[in-house]
Formats: sequence, structure tokens, C-alpha cells
Amino acid sequence: MDFQTNPVICKYMVGLLPSGVVSVLEPTPGVGNLVRALNGYQVTAPSDFFQVVGSFDAVVMNPPFTPMELGYRILYQTMQMTDIIIALMPWLTIINSQKRTDDIKAYGLKSVTHLPRLAFPGSRVQTCILELRRGYCADPLFLTPIFADLKKSRISLVH
Repeated sequence: MDFQTNPVICKYMVGLLPSGVVSVLEPTPGVGNLVRALNGYQVTAPSDFFQVVGSFDAVVMNPPFTPMELGYRILYQTMQMTDIIIALMPWLTIINSQKRTDDIKAYGLKSVTHLPRLAFPGSRVQTCILELRRGYCADPLFLTPIFADLKKSRISLVH
């Protein structure tokens, strides 16, 4: 089954980008929901991420979860291409492997946003958004926004 990023979630993810970002890589664009939300940025959205070379101001992505090793491979490779990553990932990314958790923290984990199951109806995978900034050393924020009515693309954030 194919789970695309809800436009409400896309808008939230793009809102995590700091000012000054111009070039953005969306390594796994799917049907393009994140690409559309990145309107106004110089977006690279390849059909084959593993052919992309270069660096970018930021990466915004929802990599495939099946197989999850592919999603982790994409995450690690993008860490070599940018200083800012906004990644929609399974919670298992940060709780299932001490090495991966240590790698993410060493890169710079700024925040983790918990997503409700409603974010991906029909999926049994619990998800979160990782906001990574190379060199970030403070304790990460754990955010639990309330996304009002994901189906109608309205959003209400309460921290």
C-alpha cells in the first residue's frame, strides 16, 4: 500500500524550515505533495534519488517505510548533503536502534513531532517528524501538535 504525505502534514513540515533556505531536496517525491508544499523554494525532486549529487540548503522528505532499510539509507545519505533535514519517519527510527539514535543525536536532533495515527489512515506504523540541524547540541524538543481534521487539510497547532 502507498501512503502519501497529507497536505496538512506537508505544510507543517515546510513550516519547520528556517529563513534563508533556498534549495531543497525532496528525495522521494511520490505524487508530489511535499513538492507542492515547497512552492517558492528551488526544489529538486528526482525520480531516482541515488543518482543525485551535490548539496542543498535543506532536505524535506517522507522516505519509503517498506523496506525500512531503504528509508534509513536515504536518511543517512541526505546527512551528507545538507545541514538541515525535516524527515517524516517511523518512531522506530529513534527507538529501535541505539546506534541510529546516537547517529541522529550526533548529527543534531532539534525536535521530534509526534503524529497521530490519523496522519496515515490504514497504516499501523506510528510516525513522527524529525527536525535535524547539523551541530545542534541542546536537548531536543518533543512536540505534540493537534492536527485538526487532517482529511479537510485544516490545521490547528497546540504545543
